[in-house]
Amino acid sequence: MVGSIRPRGACLVGLVVALWGGASLTGCAHARNGVTGRITPKHFRFNTVVAVGSRTQPDGWRAVCIHARITEGDSGATDVCKFEVGLPIRNGAQGDIPLELAQWASADIANRAAHTVLADARPGEMIAVLCIQFKRKYERMLKDELAGARVSECRTQGIETVRFDIPMGGGR
Repeated sequence: MVGSIRPRGACLVGLVVALWGGASLTGCAHARNGVTGRITPKHFRFNTVVAVGSRTQPDGWRAVCIHARITEGDSGATDVCKFEVGLPIRNGAQGDIPLELAQWASADIANRAAHTVLADARPGEMIAVLCIQFKRKYERMLKDELAGARVSECRTQGIETVRFDIPMGGGR
């Protein structure tokens, strides 16, 4: 683990808040403890699934599959939180959504959603529950910023899977 934060509660390794800065990809939280770490726009390596084909809105679709390891701080129990982030390339609210904006918004909002969920995690809380809470929170926040955004199970064929802090051969 990068850093020395090991309080009680859950750690989302690889996908945590950037509010406290640092290049660490590790974050832990319990009872409103600070969450540290950073996911950057470069981690969101979107693939175009549906090219823009007309002047209608919405149009086009890009997606990426994320596998982020979550580790429980006391026991060291770990699991992988898997989710797909999908965004329109053009929508009625924002018009054309440049790739750089899609990446920046996805990273910023993922960090804020992870912070919100992990900062309130209780010691011993099930990792799978934290993953579900994160995905729901992330989707609500992302949709508020980019109309038509979706956070779901990884299911789109042909998109890149980005792994955060998963040892080679690791993950489920």
